This record gives sequence, C-alpha cells and structure tokens, in this order.
Amino acid sequence: MKNLLLLIIILTSINIYPQNWLKVDSIFSVSGVTVKSFSAPEFADLNNDGNPDLIIGNLDDKADFFWNNSHDFPTTFWKDTSVLSNVYQNGQTNTNAAYPTFIDLDGDIDRDLVIGGYNGLRYYQNIGTISLPEFVAVDTIFANVNTQIGTDAQPAFVDIDDDGDLDLFMGIGESFSLDTTTFPEAGITLGFRNTGTASNPMFTLDNTLVTGIPDIGLNSYPTFVDLDNDEDFDLVFGRDLQTLVYYRNTGTKQNPIWTANTTTFSGVETSSYWKNPTFSDLDYDGDFDLIYGTDDGVLYVYRNIGTVSAPSFQLYSDYFKIIKLDGGSATVSLADFDNDGDNDLLSGTWLGKFVYFKNDGTSTKPNFKVTTTAFSNLTVNSYSSPVFVDIDKDLDYDIVSGALSGQVFLYINNNGTFTQNATMFSGIDVGWMSIPSFADLDNDGDLDLLVGGETGSETKYYTNDGNNVFTVNTTAFSGVTFPSYGRPILSDFDNDDDYDLTIGDAWGTVKYYRNDGTVNAPVWFRYDAMFAGIEVDQNPHAGFADLDNDGRKDMIIGEYNGNFTYYQNLFAEVTDVENEIDLSVPDDFVLNQNYPNPFNPSTIISWQSPVSGWQTLKVYDVLGKEVATLVNEFKPIGKYEIEFNASKLSSGVYFYQLKIENFTAIRKFLFVK
Repeated sequence: MKNLLLLIIILTSINIYPQNWLKVDSIFSVSGVTVKSFSAPEFADLNNDGNPDLIIGNLDDKADFFWNNSHDFPTTFWKDTSVLSNVYQNGQTNTNAAYPTFIDLDGDIDRDLVIGGYNGLRYYQNIGTISLPEFVAVDTIFANVNTQIGTDAQPAFVDIDDDGDLDLFMGIGESFSLDTTTFPEAGITLGFRNTGTASNPMFTLDNTLVTGIPDIGLNSYPTFVDLDNDEDFDLVFGRDLQTLVYYRNTGTKQNPIWTANTTTFSGVETSSYWKNPTFSDLDYDGDFDLIYGTDDGVLYVYRNIGTVSAPSFQLYSDYFKIIKLDGGSATVSLADFDNDGDNDLLSGTWLGKFVYFKNDGTSTKPNFKVTTTAFSNLTVNSYSSPVFVDIDKDLDYDIVSGALSGQVFLYINNNGTFTQNATMFSGIDVGWMSIPSFADLDNDGDLDLLVGGETGSETKYYTNDGNNVFTVNTTAFSGVTFPSYGRPILSDFDNDDDYDLTIGDAWGTVKYYRNDGTVNAPVWFRYDAMFAGIEVDQNPHAGFADLDNDGRKDMIIGEYNGNFTYYQNLFAEVTDVENEIDLSVPDDFVLNQNYPNPFNPSTIISWQSPVSGWQTLKVYDVLGKEVATLVNEFKPIGKYEIEFNASKLSSGVYFYQLKIENFTAIRKFLFVK
C-alpha cells in the first residue's frame, strides 16, 4: 500500500476548536486565504502535486501557510498551522515572520524554509518528506550574512551565475537604526555569491553581483523571474507608493546586464504601500502571473494576458478577495439593519468612521459587502466603536459609538436620517477608548450600558431607569477583572437565557465570564476555556448573532489589523421537529466494525475523529491492492458514517483502512454474494 500524498481538494477552509467554535474562513475570504498587515506572499509547490502552495509573511507575529486545493482556476486554499508548528513552537522569540521563502538549500530535492525579518535570516531545514514537511532551525548558514543586512532585509534566492547552486540577493529595508555604519542604507540591494556548494552553501558578499542595480527608495523588495522566456532571470522590484521596477537581463545567464523596462508594469496601481511582489502561474496557462502583498494585507493579483515572452498584466481583483476594513481597528456589531431577514455588520475604524457591511447572502450563509448609507459620513474623530441599538424604541436601529476621547456618542435614526443626540450620554466619560455594549442585564425591559475603557478601573456599568437615564452601578460586575483597553460584550451565546460577558484585550486574548446567576441578578464565573484554541490579533472585538439560522448565536471577531473572522457556534444542543442534533465532540479516534458483516452488497462503515484534518478511507483486497476510495477530504472533528456498495467486486475478504493525520486503523470485513 503506498503512502497517501497530501491532496487538498476542499472548497472551504475550516478549522475546528474544542467543542465550541468552528472557524469558517470562507465567509470573509472566498479563496480561504486570510491575511495580516504588511503581507509578503511566496508560492512553492511544497508537496509536489503540481499546484503552487502559498506562504504569507507579515509584520505581526507568525507567517501563515496554505495548501492549494486543486488544479483549477480560481482555486481555493486551506490554512494548515501544522506546517510551521516547529518554527513557532516556543513562541515568537528569535523567530521571523516578515519575508518567507521556500527553496532547496541543502540539495535533497525537498524545499527548506528561510524567513527574513528582524532577526536577520532564519533557516529551517526540511527533515521531513515532500508530502509531510518538517522544519527544524539551523542557525549556522547565515551567521555571517546577518551581520551585514540589518533588521529589515528581504531575501531572494537565484542561481545568478549559472553554476548549479543558489546565490542570495538581499533587498534592504528601513532597519531599526539610523546608523548606516551598522546597518546598510535602505533601498539598496546586496549580493551574496554562494562560494560553497548546492548542498552545503556558503554566502559571501560580492558587490559585482549588483552592478547596475540602483537604490529603489525606502524599501527594496527584489524577486527574480524569467518574464521574457529567454532562459535567464529578469529582476523585478517592489517598492512603496509607486509601480514596480523591472529590469530585463539583456546579458547572459552567467553575466547579467540589467536593462530598465518601464512599460510592462505601467498599468499596475501606484497607490498601495508596501508592494511585495512574487510570480506564479496561478491560472495554469503556462506563463507567470503577478501577485503582491500590501500594507493592509490585501493581496493583488494581475493575470498575464499576454504571452510567455511578451507579458501583459491585467488586474484580477476577485482572486484573493477579502472582506475587511480598509485601515484598521475593526469592531463588530450585528443586527438586521435593512430589515431583510439577515444580520448586517457595522464596524468602526481608527479614523472614527462608521462602516456598514450589508449582508446579501442567505439565511444560512452570510455574504457581507461594504455599502454606503446615510451614516457613512458620520465621525467621532478617531477609534469609533459603533453598535446598532434601538435606543428610542421606535423599531429602527440607532447608533451608539465609543471613541478615543472616552465619551459615548448617540445618533438617532429618523426614517433613515441620522441626527446626533448630544444629551443622553453627555455625563458618560471613561477617560479614553470607550467601547459600549448594551443588554437588559437586570431584566426590567430596558437596555443597560457597559462601557470599556483604556484602563480596567475606568470600565463602567450604567443601569437604565426605563427612560434612558443612565446611572452608574458599581456592584453588578463584582468579581470581574476588566483589562486595560478592554472590549466588553454582553450576549447570551450559550442559550441559557441570561447574558454572559466576553472581553477582548489589547494583547489578543479573549476572556469569558459565564453568568451563573439569574436573568436579573448575574453572578460571574471566569471560564476562558470557552474560547480555547481561538487565535486572534490585538484588540479583538466580538459580535454575536445567529448567522446560519440554527438557533445559536455565532461569533464574528474584528481585530486591529482590519480583519474579521467568523466562528460558527457549536456550543449548545438544538432540537428540530423530531431529532436532537448530537453535538458531542469525540475524545479519541475510533474506527468501528462495519455493519452488517458479512454483507451483500452494502454495508455501513462508521468512525470518529477528535481532530480536524485530512481523512482517507480506502478498501483493499487481501493482496493489498486498492479497490475503492470512500473518503479523501478534509473533515472537521466529528462522527461519520458512509455506505459501501461492493456489488462490482468478487466475494471474499477485504480490508478497510482509515487515516487521519498520524492515526491509522484497519479492519477486516467479508463480502458474500
């Protein structure tokens, strides 16, 4: 029996977290690719299946890896955190995330990993296999290089002298020092010739390699690609707030001569900051397409609609389309603002605006699109945190927002026209960075107000007397420790008919206090395990609403980088007309004996998995020949069964084998005609 190659064919990128939440990336990213600020993409066919996989660097914390699902255009991707697990197993200390690239640096056919960034170049040798890579840090190869490149240098590997090994070019960025005697000048490119071998490289500074390559500006992002199909490498630079810089190699493989070309990329936009280019044949038509990252994380794709020797690049905006907030400091409020039966999304921004994402999807799958509204031009100056709330009880949604100033602002909706009410919350001030949340916490029929602040001690709770007069209450949250820059949200997402408390903090932690009291007298119990496994960036701001029409409140988290992440709620059991849905989570791998056994011609095979991952279920004869593939796909945690029909097989003994990650089990069954 041959080993399974990792073939990723799912259409939606999903990951399961223990018991409570199912992360569904496709809600805000059709391709399954999520991004962080200052993205740096690189493509490589890591598992040798003919499809370019994707790694994305960033300036936040960790690089992210995505398997390419299929040989289609446009394809989708699946995020796999296990690929880089060794790299970040001890956190982010002495690691990089900014500029990753896959190259075979030790000459053993599989691809190794190099990541540039604050700690110079970090090298991770692939000691695994082509289908199951495993990266281990090796700190010796770039020790000499790292003393010469500063803290913001991007690597580009290429055999520039055609001697069978990889040389190194380093684009120099703005290092964290103005001392150019220590760090090289930003915008230049350094060349390091490989004076070792293909399997044991040694990189030596050689300025002759960069003869004719100019200073690009504040940041240099080089990449090499044969764009004119003349069998040598051309050179493309990304840079800030301008188009790309392109130099054709009009010399030879061994002795390049760089000749400027100003027309090929003249149609590429010039407004985005941090253009970090790479090339890959994304549409499988035999030529190179252009992909680059940007400061807000969005990936631009320009398809080559020319030829392999005369490229012409056209923007293809939908390939890595991501629904996110332009700028940063995303917040979340969910409500059916347009009264069409589904929940829309309202977010604040660091500029103080209100951004409305209309949901024009279905009752089971939202589809959010930025839409201009009557409140689009409203502002609270900076760091808005608006929420939809019917504060005047006239059956439409008003907007209440926090702000950097620490005050709370109210805009009344009068038949679609929003007018500021400057009196209702005039006495509320939490110092700085106010974050409002409404709930009828005392069960008296009106909405009370909780406001997070810059410091935990400034967080305040106000009870509503029924006439929208709000009075400070200092006892309702006894036992709760509010963090600095806390983003408290009150919502009943565990379906026990009282309000629970979720708090996002500045460092990317989501704290949870379960209400173990009553609907009008809450008692708070700290239970952070509710959000175990959920990874978020700084300043997470959660919003809750039933977005898939299953009776449970799902969660969307907004983050400081402008991204939104959707989590389906798996917490509570729900009941339909006749059947209760079993939402229990398996605690072990199990492959059950088929039933019936012996069988003719059909039987049921059932199994369970406590982890999400790629699953294969195959049938073999007694000689080990594969006769059927029943399952070959990514599946979340759960219990499964499938019917196997053996009518086309001969009577006899067969085996069925289940593989999930590192788990393998085999059972025997008998087919009798």
